[in-house]
Amino acid sequence: MKRHPSLIQLSKEHHDGLILAQVIKKNAPVYIGMPSNLDAKKEYTLNFYKTELKKHFDIEERFLIPAIKDYNSEIDLLCDQVLTEHNDLHLLIEKLKTEDDHEEVLNQLGLLLEKHIRMEERELFEKIQNHFDEEFLSKLENKLR
Repeated sequence: MKRHPSLIQLSKEHHDGLILAQVIKKNAPVYIGMPSNLDAKKEYTLNFYKTELKKHFDIEERFLIPAIKDYNSEIDLLCDQVLTEHNDLHLLIEKLKTEDDHEEVLNQLGLLLEKHIRMEERELFEKIQNHFDEEFLSKLENKLR
């Protein structure tokens, strides 16, 4: 999928999120250079959330969603889904900090994160590229920087 320049940075960040999602799911194969035991996966996930994911969610919530919301009902539904899933992911991170069954929480987090990113890439970003004109997308690119 070719991405408009306004969405490229978010897509690159999605790639990193997908790697995390794969690593933390139950029965994940060992990825070279990535954590392989539960404690290391938990710490890696919490650090990635703190340094990458929170910032990514914030950019989508503060700049992307407000820019595209109220354009049409399909995009509005996807925007609502993004916000709901961000909240669910935040809650799973909090659960990871407090619960003892790290394997199950990491698995839930990995499954939801993968589903969420795929929806944004395959549905939301495609709709943005297909419904908004070049002038709008250029302005969006400036906002997302």
